[in-house]
Amino acid sequence: MNEAKIARIASSLNSIARKVLDAVPAHAIWNKAQIHAELRRVGVSCDRSLVDGCLDNLRGQGLIKEPTRGEFTRVTAKTTTHQPEEPMPTPQTPPFRPSASPAPAKKDPLSRLADAAKLLRQVADEIDAAALDAEETVQAAAKDTEKFRQLKALLGN
Repeated sequence: MNEAKIARIASSLNSIARKVLDAVPAHAIWNKAQIHAELRRVGVSCDRSLVDGCLDNLRGQGLIKEPTRGEFTRVTAKTTTHQPEEPMPTPQTPPFRPSASPAPAKKDPLSRLADAAKLLRQVADEIDAAALDAEETVQAAAKDTEKFRQLKALLGN
């Protein structure tokens, strides 16, 4: 995966998923407990199940790899070397003729349910992350309000 694609995918992540991605090392393999400890070290307090969901989502998007079960490493961008381009010969392709093969078969109901469940899990992870973001915002606002009340009390007396 090239650097631009990694940046594009990473920019679409919510704040919790971004923090989880930042906690996964690029040149080492860490287990879930080490990643969770790193998140706590940088001041992010979140539930282990949320971290697990973010890790699954990041793995699904190709931003991290799971070389062995339960251990993760960040995907690094592949560096490309630019070589002088030589003109490619234009291949002569025969005109397209649609085949007479039947349309692709429909998925069986269990596969469709499994796909729907996977999508629902991803949505639930996003909702959890949004709820945690909202909780952090409310807590920060409560702290600011308390400071304001203290200042008001000091100036009012």
